[in-house]
Amino acid sequence: MLLKALKVTALVALDVLFEDTENKKTEQDKFIDEHNDGTGNVNFFGDEYTEQEAREADDRGEFYY
Repeated sequence: MLLKALKVTALVALDVLFEDTENKKTEQDKFIDEHNDGTGNVNFFGDEYTEQEAREADDRGEFYY
């Protein structure tokens, strides 16, 4: 019984470790996609940012509604 529990635990741990994160978008990715102008820039209430600048500003908490 203990071996079965260890197998299940190991399989769950491996599944979590090798989870496909490519298809999951973070809140930041959704924000960038929402305000993206299609040319690699992000427009937020009239201010233009490159994608990298927008990610850094979002990390600092500059974007809020």
